[in-house]
This record gives sequence, C-alpha cells and structure tokens, in this order.
Amino acid sequence: MRGFKKFLLWVLMVLLFTALVVSGTLLYFYLNAAPGECADLPLTVETTPAEGTEGTSLFVKPDGYLLEVPVLGGVLHRTFSADALDAQQTIEWKGTAAVPLTPPEGGTVSRIEVRREDGVLFSDGPESYAAFAYPGSGTYQYQVEVKIPPAKQGERARENGTLVYRFAVQVAVEASAWLSDDRVDQGAIIAVHLEDNVDGDIPEGSTALGPVHFLPAGDTDWVAYVPVSYNREAGDYTIEVRCGNYTASLPVTVEYRAYEKRQFESAGDLPDAGIETAASANAYRNAIWPLYEIFAETQLWQGRFQQPVEGRVKYEYGMGSLLPGDTVSTRHSGVDYLVDTDETPVSAPAAGQVVFAGYLELTGNTLVLEHGGGLKSYFYFISSLGVSRGQTVEQGQQLGMQNAADTLHYELKIGNQSVDPGPVFDGGSGLYR
Repeated sequence: MRGFKKFLLWVLMVLLFTALVVSGTLLYFYLNAAPGECADLPLTVETTPAEGTEGTSLFVKPDGYLLEVPVLGGVLHRTFSADALDAQQTIEWKGTAAVPLTPPEGGTVSRIEVRREDGVLFSDGPESYAAFAYPGSGTYQYQVEVKIPPAKQGERARENGTLVYRFAVQVAVEASAWLSDDRVDQGAIIAVHLEDNVDGDIPEGSTALGPVHFLPAGDTDWVAYVPVSYNREAGDYTIEVRCGNYTASLPVTVEYRAYEKRQFESAGDLPDAGIETAASANAYRNAIWPLYEIFAETQLWQGRFQQPVEGRVKYEYGMGSLLPGDTVSTRHSGVDYLVDTDETPVSAPAAGQVVFAGYLELTGNTLVLEHGGGLKSYFYFISSLGVSRGQTVEQGQQLGMQNAADTLHYELKIGNQSVDPGPVFDGGSGLYR
C-alpha cells in the first residue's frame, strides 16, 4: 500500500511537471508572439502621372492595427493593437476624381474616411468611394481600414484583423479646356469644353469665328458652341478661354469647303427671294438682328436635332447662286425644303423657346427658336404658324404647316453666324462631341 502511494505521488509529480513545462512553453511562445509581416502590409495609392509617364504607385504602410496573432499554430491567439498617429504620408494628386486605392493582397477595404478642416466629407465603403469627387484644391486627411480575414478551414493559421492607414492627399484642381475638333470645314460647329471649374467662376471666351457663350454641362464642367460660317475665310484661328485665374488659347484650323454653284436667269429665281425694299429690309433688321444677342443660359435641347419637315431639299446649305454676268456667287445660308402635300407639319428640330413668331415682308411667316447658348433655328416662309412668342416647345412639337406651293427656308445660327444643319441632323457635328 505504501508503494502504491509512492507511485501515485510520482505520477502526480510527473503530471505537474509536464503541466508546468507545457504551460511554461505556451507562456513563453505567447509572451514572445508579435505581429509579423501582416502589420506592414502596404496600401497602394496612385499618384498623378507626370506628363509623358504612366504615373506612380506609392505604398503606404499601416500606422495602426488590431490583429490576432496565432500562437503555436493557432492553439492560442494573442491580440495586438497599435495606433501611431504621427506616421503620416502626404500624396500629391491633380483633378477632382478621388485618388485610387488598392488594398494589400488578401485584404479588403472596409471603410474610407476623407475629411478637411471643415469636417468629414466622406465616410463609407469602396463602392460609394468610386463616385466621390474632391470639391476643390486643398489637403484631405484619409483614414482607410482594411480587413485581413482569418485562415479558412484546412489552411494554416495566420494573422488576421484590421489595418488602419492614415495619410494626406494634397489635391490641386486646375481647370482645363479643349475643343471637339482642331480642324474643321466651313459650316461646322466647334464645341469648347471647360472641365474642373471647381471654384464656380463664370467662364468667358472670345474668337474671331463668332460668339462664345458658355453653358453649364455638369457640376464643374461648361461647354460653348462656336460657329464656323460658310463664308469664314480658311486659315488658322484661336479660341480664347478665361475662367478665374485660368486662361487658355486653343488653336483651330478652318479648311475650305467646295460648295455647289448654280446659274439663275433673274433675281426672282434666287433662293429665298422675298420682297426686298428699304422698308422690308429695315423691318427685318429691327425684328431679327436683336435676336443675335439673345441666348438662354442653359442648354434647352437634348440629343440629336431632327429635320423640321418631311420633304425634299431644293437648295443645300452654302450653295452659290450666279446671275448672268456675275463672277461672284451669292451663298445660301440655310436649307430650302419642298413638300408634296398641303398642310405638311413643320416640327421643332429640338426643344427650345419661341423668341419670334410673326409675319415679315422680306421672309414671310417667320419663326425663331432659341435652343440655348445662342444656338437658334430660323424658319422663313412657313405657310402658317401654330405657336407664339414666349412659348416653350419640345422636340417634334408642331410649329406650323407647310403647303406644296411654298418653299420652307430653315437656317441654324449661333449669334449671327449660320452653320450647316446637315451634320447637326446626322450626328456628325461638333455639337455632340
């Protein structure tokens, strides 16, 4: 019996020693556990590319974390946290689009917070961040949280938890201007685009080609439509843009376009021949010329313009007319249409506002629609009018009727400069670029 007690005591001592060894081993590895490579996994932040380069990727290391570190292959886990607020990096960025962020391999961005001195501007996930834009130049403080998932079943235990990245983005937003085309034919429309006007200054423009009236085209973007008339001399021009402290001089080349010429026997046979007297010419000037200076401050139309009447073209835009003995042709500033049946509807080529509707001796029943920015549709010799001045019309809305015996003259102008309606109808105009 005494020997059995000694044996039990020996077994207890062995078990106690083993427990102490195991506990000591666990305690040793637990106390000596520390965050590994996970604590240094970088967040990739793109910088603005220098001119002629593909840009640079910066790797921002975490300055805070909350990690679970496996001990002895995951038998235990030890939690570590750190928060080094002074470990901050500044990144330079140009433009309003948010700087792109790429989490480390295996990690997922869970939350992004962007703030300025005046408070938090954004605090949400990466899906919403894709649509975030900087409201202007300045310094933006970032805090990005990235989740590192634990090992899946059957995988080797690994560190997991949350990494926190803090850095600053120094944003420089500068307006930029560009043209829809830098080489155009006579009769074209040039779209002048101004982007990233975040300070809200009203842009202005000027050129020898014609008026430049900017219209809002978004929160920070503007657009102006510049005419190149059929009789504009071919050569090199510039379009000047001014907006706050930003200026741009945009070059454009006008190329000669060969137009058809036709011989006519008498002045009464010429296109758009009206009853021109001193009185009729004066009445026309008094009624129509002041409209050249009127422009709506918003774009009233959307999409592509459509032909105003179902008919055949009698005289094309820019066509030259010659009388016997003439050496210089008279150019046609619009498109003339013939219809086959009386009371053929004449419809609005695009949405707009009626700024003139009435009878003029020189141009018959006359209608003028303002579409925005000084872009106007002019209708001369309409058989009958169906709208009145001040009325707002939608695309395709009936404006009046055309009879088979009459010729409808349609003209598209910006200011006092006529442009070719053809590319505007078929979608090839700078109006849509």
